[in-house]
Amino acid sequence: MGQLRLQLHEALKVLSAHSAAGSLICSAVSDGQFSGTMDVRRICSLSGIAQARTGEALSFLMAAKGLGLVEQISGLNWRVAQAAILAELAPMLQAIHVYRTEIHQDADTVEVVLTKPLSPSQLAKSLEGMLLGTWGLLDTREILPSIAENASERFVVMTPFLDEVGGEILLALFQHVRPSVRKQLIIRAAADGLLPAGYLAIAGQLYALGVEAFNFRLDKENAFGMETFHAKVVLADNAKAYVGSSNMNKWSFQYSLELGLLVSGKAASRISQVIDAVTCVSARLVY
Repeated sequence: MGQLRLQLHEALKVLSAHSAAGSLICSAVSDGQFSGTMDVRRICSLSGIAQARTGEALSFLMAAKGLGLVEQISGLNWRVAQAAILAELAPMLQAIHVYRTEIHQDADTVEVVLTKPLSPSQLAKSLEGMLLGTWGLLDTREILPSIAENASERFVVMTPFLDEVGGEILLALFQHVRPSVRKQLIIRAAADGLLPAGYLAIAGQLYALGVEAFNFRLDKENAFGMETFHAKVVLADNAKAYVGSSNMNKWSFQYSLELGLLVSGKAASRISQVIDAVTCVSARLVY
């Protein structure tokens, strides 16, 4: 393989992850649109990329910079370093983008879910001041009700910490679920056997909604200690699940940065199987 072919091959492997913006930028290079130094927003305009997708363009440019195909002059200013290679990459990246968007279907999809501390928040201000801002991030407060509304067979919430504020949030989630859907809640009792205050405050309402409740705190068989859980999961059917750090309590929804992933496909199905195992060994709570 010639040196140029090898360079193209290596570049394609790296840049294929950025095919959406990359194909447009490379096509603009091929058409002679770029000359001299330009900022990333100008690059987007010339390439036909919406300004809301500036972050995607920047990700491509950073990857191309690592390959020596473009140069970052200062801040957001860039210059094409190897126009011929970028031009050759244009149809290749376009083909990859078409395959990904119109032909291929991922077995799993993953999106990032974020809970920002309530305003005023220094962290939220810092994040929103960055170039990417909150682009591509889902809001926990919005995504959890969406999961509940889309459940068609089973909806499950698994939370180790549940206070009175979290209880109200939890109750609202179950109220979003259709009556015909099986509803399950997995919590854990304290070491003294007491159930969370948030659960006790809404137990009657959960019962009225038909929610099955489980306590996953077990004494180990023939050994000292116990087994319990720290995972936080919100699951719809075998199809979609939130897995992350957010507890059902005031601390998580008002003060803390919480991060999680919204997964679908095979990954969600495997999570559903884990939930099945948990409910199998947990003690069913009697209202």
